[in-house]
Amino acid sequence: MKSKAFVIIIIIVFVIEASLTALFLRKAQNVEQDNVLINHCLKTVEENYGNESSYPDDLSYSIIDNDGNVIFTNGKDVSLTMSDAIKRNDTILDVMPEGELMGHMIFRNTIVDRINGWRIRIAITVFVSSVLQAILVLSYYFYLRKTITEPFGNLSSFATRVAGGDLDVPLDLDKKHVFGSFTEAFDLMRTELKKSRASEKAANDAKKEMVAKLSHDIKTPVASIKSASEFGYELSKDEKIKERFNSINIKADELTILVDNLFSSSVSDATEIQVNPRENSSQTIYDAIRNADYLQRVKEIKIPECKVFTDNLRIQQAFDNVFINSYKYADTDITVDAILEDGYLKVSVRDFGPGVTDEEVSVLKEKYKRGKNSEGKEGAGLGLYLTSYFLKSMDGDIFVTNEDPGLKVLFLIRTI
Repeated sequence: MKSKAFVIIIIIVFVIEASLTALFLRKAQNVEQDNVLINHCLKTVEENYGNESSYPDDLSYSIIDNDGNVIFTNGKDVSLTMSDAIKRNDTILDVMPEGELMGHMIFRNTIVDRINGWRIRIAITVFVSSVLQAILVLSYYFYLRKTITEPFGNLSSFATRVAGGDLDVPLDLDKKHVFGSFTEAFDLMRTELKKSRASEKAANDAKKEMVAKLSHDIKTPVASIKSASEFGYELSKDEKIKERFNSINIKADELTILVDNLFSSSVSDATEIQVNPRENSSQTIYDAIRNADYLQRVKEIKIPECKVFTDNLRIQQAFDNVFINSYKYADTDITVDAILEDGYLKVSVRDFGPGVTDEEVSVLKEKYKRGKNSEGKEGAGLGLYLTSYFLKSMDGDIFVTNEDPGLKVLFLIRTI
């Protein structure tokens, strides 16, 4: 409503200004000498020539004789010579009492003065209306600034705070102004986001509590499995059976450590898992491969003797992930080759399955990425992602390439 009032007032002022200006211009254009009054003055002077007290004073004029001498004047700004009268475009009439030319009567030309007067009126009208319009425009500007610009700036700052996670400070604005409903919706959004974040935190806390309880519950059966396998290892006389029991022991130890990791990290943020590399013998790489290949798909393993910079648990997990993927998606024999080169122990693990497309190879190390051959098979798409994370945390890396046939994973393990 206020905006409409401002616009209406400005229009009214403009109409008044235009009307007055047009009126004054018309008046100025119609300015002319009053010839009737001039003739009346002339006749009066001629009838009373010589009796100056009887001369009329309705107009400003001067009388000069035939020699150019001034014999009468009743105004300050009246031409006193013929040349001045001609220059000023004054009205010059002959004075002829009783038919005899006695001189000339010069009437001051007031047309220019009156036109200038109307011009001054026009200028004053334009100036006053312009000042009034300027005041109205400035008032409207400050009104818009207070009701639109500043609230919008506050909304922008509020949105920035909300985007930055500050959901506690409400939006302090008058909900009756032009942004009223918008402001209320913004503050409602903040409230809902705060509730959503609180619900999300509660859900995360519940998840962490559940993981803690599950990890505690898992430790009990794992301890039982380890105890039974150790007992079986001691009672067994067959070396192959003892080797099986020993593998169970190793896996039980790994599982215990992994369960402990659940206390400090979640499955969705695996990069919180700690990796603590140190100097180890390359024999640990051989053992990790043997332990990972529980189906014994590798016929021969030759690992050059050297010192490697590894975390034994994480390197075991890395090989476990690669071998499990090979069992799941290829189900073929596996070859393992190892060489020392450029400060790394390079270990390649290759199967002879169908592999994946070239487009899929480039994303297999990303979180939750799986190939098309994974349809119908269990998995979360974290195996190669974790393997890459573990190796990089040990100053190494892995590279995945398509072979003909099969898929190859190349481990770069830093040597010391």
